[in-house]
Amino acid sequence: MEKLKVFLDSNIVFSAAYSGKEKSRSYIFFELQDLNIIEIYISNLVKFETTHNINIKKPEKLDFLNELLNKVNILEDIDIYNQYIESLPENDRIILSSAIYHNIDFFITGNAKDFLIFYNKKILNTLILSNKNFLERTFRTPDNADDI
Repeated sequence: MEKLKVFLDSNIVFSAAYSGKEKSRSYIFFELQDLNIIEIYISNLVKFETTHNINIKKPEKLDFLNELLNKVNILEDIDIYNQYIESLPENDRIILSSAIYHNIDFFITGNAKDFLIFYNKKILNTLILSNKNFLERTFRTPDNADDI
């Protein structure tokens, strides 16, 4: 089975680092990568934003964040023109553009404020989902499965 390419937005990486392994739903992405189900990608801007925010809000988690960052593929930031995303705030547009440009399968974000209208929509090859939607979509059982 080919690994799913998953791009995590800053808020997902931040949540995993801030809350830790036991308390964060976002940490499951790192567990899925350890199981060779997905491959995690971020961009330099995601790394910068996440590191900056952890330094401000919970600096004692910086070492754990660095452990997480050592497990991901860091991509170049690309600001492509796409009519559907031009209204996003600049950093959000660059981060999503990076996922689209690098042909990532899924862009995962918890930023419903800016991305709500994009949830469950595909731009080129990249499907935009919340972390909950990704997990439901990827691991749900078929409706016709028999209970044992």
